[in-house]
Amino acid sequence: MKKLHLGIFDIQTPNQMTQGAWAHPENQSTRYNELAFWIEIAQLCERGLFDFIFFADSYGYSVNKRELAFREAVYTPGLDPLLSISALAAATKHLAFVSTASPSYEQPFANARRFSTLDHLTNGRIGWNVVAAGGLEGAACFGRDSILNHEERYDQAEEFLEVSYRLFEQSWEEDAVKVNRAERHYANASKVHIIKHEGRYFKVTASHACEPSPQRTPVLFQAGSSERGRDFAAKHAEGVFLKAPTMEALRAQVQDIRSRAASYGRGADELKIFTGLSAIVGETDEEAKQKLASFKAYSSREAALLTYENSTGIDLPSLDPNAPFTSMKTEQGRTHTERYTKHQNSILTIQQVMDNFAEKEFRGITICGKPETIVDHMQEWAEYTGIDGFNLERYLLPGTVSDFVELVVPELQKRGLFRTSYEESTLRERLFGKGNSKLPSSHPGARCRPIS
Repeated sequence: MKKLHLGIFDIQTPNQMTQGAWAHPENQSTRYNELAFWIEIAQLCERGLFDFIFFADSYGYSVNKRELAFREAVYTPGLDPLLSISALAAATKHLAFVSTASPSYEQPFANARRFSTLDHLTNGRIGWNVVAAGGLEGAACFGRDSILNHEERYDQAEEFLEVSYRLFEQSWEEDAVKVNRAERHYANASKVHIIKHEGRYFKVTASHACEPSPQRTPVLFQAGSSERGRDFAAKHAEGVFLKAPTMEALRAQVQDIRSRAASYGRGADELKIFTGLSAIVGETDEEAKQKLASFKAYSSREAALLTYENSTGIDLPSLDPNAPFTSMKTEQGRTHTERYTKHQNSILTIQQVMDNFAEKEFRGITICGKPETIVDHMQEWAEYTGIDGFNLERYLLPGTVSDFVELVVPELQKRGLFRTSYEESTLRERLFGKGNSKLPSSHPGARCRPIS
């Protein structure tokens, strides 16, 4: 079997996947605003030979339920992960970093400048998670009274990437920089091109802010599972984050993404597909079960349901619990409504959806047991579904990561499923092989390169 890729999926806020877990006595996540804390996490991940830390990010919180949002720290307060990455990269040598930036809120020039800066400063250890965000609270942060509908947000994201590719790939030719001190000639202006774009959503006239970084375009990730989201991922993404309730459903999603990629002229091996993994590890299965019970004892049902409302715009507790969930429509996070419609054998009620979500929240696969049990399931999921790796989802920090590094990674290595050391590489080379630091020629972004 191929070697697996591993990331850690996190967010710089007290809570992540289990709302209320911040109050657990062994959870240090309330230190979310300390640089030293995230350096500890990054160095722990590097000790475990992880590929990357994947930072989620979002704007806004529930204005209508402020008391609950602040009482249980429901995705508030929170930091901007892009601003911490350069410090975390300085404290590590190999670990890569992926961060979210949404075309719904950003501007292409400033966004490209930030990611190229980080790609330079980290020597190519940067990825960009492209999210077509659609929350009303987030829109209000930017002075907007409404959001674009679901399809339009992806139209906007397509245009955003078109401009970004031109900035990353087209603006500076590879040999534009000379750095000839004797001739006092740093760069050749004729090889630095001004990008002019005027479209439906963005208008840009600029050359890119800096010379080409090690990867030029950061490694592109996408996490939408809706119909349009999967098509967007198949066209643009190099790393895809999928979740499904069963192995069969996940396998179908993986096959669908790879088939769609082929229709865009991309190879199946040009995408690395990940799913979420919540691993509760103990020296024995019984110890792991006790840990899980301890974590769940601190969970908050009302806070969990608020995260669903934040993501989808649907306030489940306010609805008739006996009504069918299939009647729910939203222009926000369709991934989280379709999980209860497309992947179910029967029609669920609002009550059933609330119970299921309060139990699982946004988690992917949940595996509880000793290291051998965890790896048995990881191997089974990977072999059956065709995924390339897992994003570890925390219960506690640093406990979840520490347990995985100390107990699970050695078992993965023992079975030949995971690396035993890092090689010097960019993030793209780590995922796709030595010498592949730039976008492949079949990628739409590569078509923006100047013809030499």
